[in-house]
Amino acid sequence: MIEKPDSAEIGESVPSALPRHAAGSGDVTLDRRYGWARAAFEDGDAAACVEILDQTLSLAYHFTAAWHLYGLAQESLGHHEEAATAWRQCLELDPGDHFGARLDLARIGALAAEEATSENFSGVLFDGYAERFDSHLVETLRYNAPTLLKDALARDRQQAGGELRFGTAYDLGCGTGLMGAAIRGETGFLAGCDVSPRMVEQARAKRRDDGTPLYDKLAIAGLTAFLASRPDASCDLVVAADVFVYLGDLLPVFAQSARVLGPGGRLAFTVQDHPGAGVVVGPDRRFAHGEAYLRETLQAAGLMPRLVAPASTRQDRGQPVPGLLIVAARPDGGRQAAT
Repeated sequence: MIEKPDSAEIGESVPSALPRHAAGSGDVTLDRRYGWARAAFEDGDAAACVEILDQTLSLAYHFTAAWHLYGLAQESLGHHEEAATAWRQCLELDPGDHFGARLDLARIGALAAEEATSENFSGVLFDGYAERFDSHLVETLRYNAPTLLKDALARDRQQAGGELRFGTAYDLGCGTGLMGAAIRGETGFLAGCDVSPRMVEQARAKRRDDGTPLYDKLAIAGLTAFLASRPDASCDLVVAADVFVYLGDLLPVFAQSARVLGPGGRLAFTVQDHPGAGVVVGPDRRFAHGEAYLRETLQAAGLMPRLVAPASTRQDRGQPVPGLLIVAARPDGGRQAAT
């Protein structure tokens, strides 16, 4: 069975943004059977879940939510080939991947992790999490990425002989604005983006001490798409606090960061770490990036790592989650970023 860490509860509901045929079968009786199957799975009876869904899907082959659950149940029984077939059917029915089937395929080795990013899934996931995001993240998961990143940037600036001050900063995956609040006092212009409209609503509602908006600009957009919309050399800082755990291939976002940063600009971010090479999707459906991959990919994008340090930004089941904190720079000479 897929491991369910403390923070996984945010993915329990069927995405409401899906077409009716995907979130339900269109038949009250079959939808009721799906509910029974889900209850059986959550009670640890994956075999009963599969039996119920075999009957359900024979009558509603278009039922995307049922296919996703069928894959989870088959995985729990050790039937990875059947699980992969079910999740591929999810993608046939819902190419936008609102259920995160690509992540599940990558977890079991049926898809390269670099190909598993599902922005629609992330958007739906956090739309349902927005109102309680701050309290759950800070109080339950002991989330501290904004503080760690700000401290790292201060150390980097001190080593460079400058002050902690950025004319323009872009906050990628800004969420409700926790990172923005941490660095607002050190930035002249602060823009943020997130794939979740409800997260952006929460960030838009936040104010500085003088009553003005926390962010000068907010956009509902993916990380790379947002950066692609910004002019060359238009900012001094790109920051991504615990956001790249939802992105597999980091070269596009690194390359766009290098393009929008002015000479000497900084990219600061946290990732979930793993001891091996490359990129993997863990049992928690988050991406973990190896240090060698990060260094190589930053170099390919034209960015120079200045600080690479172990750092845990949150806890899972009361234990620190291994991670890395990185501050990279666009060289003063303005080396061209990779595309």
